[in-house]
Amino acid sequence: MISDIVVFGAIWAAIYSMIALGFSLIFGVAKVMNLAHGAFFMFACYTAYLLSSTGLGLLWVALGSLVATILLSFFCYWVLIKPMGNSLTQVLIATWAFAMLMEQAVVLFFGPEPRYVPSIFSGGMEVLGVRVTHQQVLAFAMTIVLLVLLWWLLNKTDMGRIIRAVSQDREMASMLGVNAERVFLFVMGLSSAFAAIAGILVAPFLTVTPAMGWSPILVAFTIVVLGGLGNIWGTLIGALIVAYAEMITSYAISPQLKDVVTFSIMILALLFRPNGLFAKGVSER
Repeated sequence: MISDIVVFGAIWAAIYSMIALGFSLIFGVAKVMNLAHGAFFMFACYTAYLLSSTGLGLLWVALGSLVATILLSFFCYWVLIKPMGNSLTQVLIATWAFAMLMEQAVVLFFGPEPRYVPSIFSGGMEVLGVRVTHQQVLAFAMTIVLLVLLWWLLNKTDMGRIIRAVSQDREMASMLGVNAERVFLFVMGLSSAFAAIAGILVAPFLTVTPAMGWSPILVAFTIVVLGGLGNIWGTLIGALIVAYAEMITSYAISPQLKDVVTFSIMILALLFRPNGLFAKGVSER
């Protein structure tokens, strides 16, 4: 049992961190609390299902799903987020409503029945004596690669320096000639790309349903509350805490209590550490 907790906890911590990083990134830079983030995750899963049913190769399916999700996030930003400016409450309500609209649209188009997406890699292997699928290993490995790439982007490139400048002081960056709106749009696309990739990678070993976007947004919100909104490394630690707390509860008590544990962690964090365990800006390392 301990080996199962260690292995599957690590896999889900990687997946959770990918989802939460996108959620945290858009807030850290644009101060946007995007409750449609889980809907992007769900949309990517259904797009992958739809494209795979046409007979396309699975790599093309993944690419098509990724591009479609990014375009959807651009639409969401232009139509809902940008017109509302700096009103956090209005953005929260609008993105929540957009997520509800997306869920109902999926129900109308696909129906409420569960759908299944084929794996990119079939088969499995043993890790610490635990049987895992190659798809789960791919999800874990891809997360590590993306985290390294994100760190490199934010800390070693001109675009990263621009992003960090806008996150720290939008007005000053604009005075220096930075187009903050373009930066926000880029970060919105990057944020949705993380949600989409997470969805594409986990869809083959999850049941794809219209309501599947709500659990990831709960997990993402809990993780960024723990780690501090906008803090990348705090988000990673928060993902480890949530994933292993859920995994221990699932094996020791019942899998049905996973969401209860997540809610409990979020409430405790809000009560005792409302700014997060490691509350820092996105530029911190």
